[in-house]
This record gives sequence, C-alpha cells and structure tokens, in this order.
Amino acid sequence: MKPKQSDRETQYRPQAGKTLRAVLRNFIAREFPRLGGPWVVEMFVDKLLQFVVRYQIGRDQLQPGQVLWPAVALSESPGYRKPTYATRQVPVVITLVNQEDIADLRKGVKWTKILQRALVRVMKEAYAQGGLLTTSDLSVLFHRSHSWIADLIRQYEEESGEIVPRRGTLHDMGRTTTHKRLICRKAYLEGKTTDVIAQETSHSPEAVDNYLLDFARVYYATVKRGMSIEETAFAIQRPRFLVEEYAKLIVEFGLHGPQLHERTRSQLERCGERINLGSGEVIPEKERREQDPLMG
Repeated sequence: MKPKQSDRETQYRPQAGKTLRAVLRNFIAREFPRLGGPWVVEMFVDKLLQFVVRYQIGRDQLQPGQVLWPAVALSESPGYRKPTYATRQVPVVITLVNQEDIADLRKGVKWTKILQRALVRVMKEAYAQGGLLTTSDLSVLFHRSHSWIADLIRQYEEESGEIVPRRGTLHDMGRTTTHKRLICRKAYLEGKTTDVIAQETSHSPEAVDNYLLDFARVYYATVKRGMSIEETAFAIQRPRFLVEEYAKLIVEFGLHGPQLHERTRSQLERCGERINLGSGEVIPEKERREQDPLMG
C-alpha cells in the first residue's frame, strides 16, 4: 500500500507543476506524441529553455540606449538562397545611443556623423559577441533607408581604411569591392602581412589569403596571358563579376609583375600551391584543375 499523502502535499503539490518546463513538457507530449519517451522530451525541453534564457535579458543587464537583437552567427556558413530563419542566430546586446552621442548632439555635431558612428559601433559590438548584422538590420533598428545606411558605412570604410564587420562582407555575400580593395591595397601597396591585415579588417587569415590569391590569379590570366574576363572566369572557376572587380583593382593599383610575385609566393606556399615565376602560372599541387587553361 502506498503511504497516505499529507494534507499539505495534496494541497500544494499542483503548484509545483506551474512552471515553464512543465508547460513545455505537456505541450510536446500532447502535440508531438511520437517524438520520444520522457527522457527525449526532457532533453528537448532543456534545449528550448536554453534558448529562452539566452533571449531573456533583464533590465538590470541593459544600459540605457541598449537593446537585445538577434544576429546571424559569425560561424554560420552562407549558402545560396539560404533564408535567414534557416541560419544559426545569436542574441547580441547593441548600443543604439550612448552618452557620447548625446554630448555631440549638444555640441551641434551633424546628425549624419553621429549616425555613422552608431552604425559602426553596433556592428562591432555584434561582431565581438559572435554575431553579424546586415545593413537591413540597421535599417530597421535606426529607421533609415537601406541605401543611405550602406552609403554611410562605405564612406566610413573608405575614409578610415577599416572594414566594418557586417555579414555581407565577412560572409562574402555582397558584390561590394570595398573589402577586396582594402585587403589587396594593404598587402600589395602597403606591404602588410596576412595576420596584420586580418586583424585590421576583421577577417580570418585564410579569408585574406583567398582574396590575395584570387587577385593574383586574375592578374596572371588577364595581364600575363591576355585572357578575356570570360576566359579568366572559366579558368580560375570564379564568377564573372568577381573577376571584373579584381581586374578593376589591377588597373587602379598599377602593379607590375615583380611586386605581385614577391608577395604572392608566401601566400601560395601557405595554401599548398606553387608558382612558376617565369611564365606567371599558378599551379595547384593538389589533384584539381587538370584541364586548367592556365597550365598551357
């Protein structure tokens, strides 16, 4: 026989079930009865509660002018036509306005300068927390047009020589040449190392090397071999618009062969490739490009 429950246990036991965990457990068992047994349901509830905790930040944890906003995870791999809801996201705390902004308003600093600084600030804050914002995010948050915000950020990057860590740039989703220009300029004209460039542009060393190698490949194909844009795109297996961007940078920088060879040699070695300085050919050591026109 089961021991008789005390009156207190009978009276107050139902109150113990009035929790979010109990609500979620009951909902899953009712709506998804074939999901699994109690152990599986408990694991599922634990995961859901983790998301709830991450997206619930108390007022005492936010400073005046700060908000919580979902950003795409920095480590998320971009994909063609991949919708945002299918990407991994992280909640980030960003500062829309701070005391420095208010002080500048009192001094009569132009609104555009204050807004530009705020845009750069929130993107850097999100990046530091493992998330990436887009200009569309900023358009919603600051109630400004997408094109105007993009222009302000582009202007900041050109004036400062710094790349703002936005998703279109770091996940290489947009067609802007700003980050390519800055990275290639720092490498080929300023002579900076990959690690320094990576730190200054908020890119990984691997990403920096990839940009520099693509630049070198386009140079060898278009300048050394006299290939057209279409032929180059086919030879190096890159989109036409990307080849066009690098071709414009080659003209803008006015580089000559020795400059490119000297810098590219170390990049190729790091990526497991070798370069023939005599003909200007870039030949992978790996088993690919067996029919690459660049190999002659």
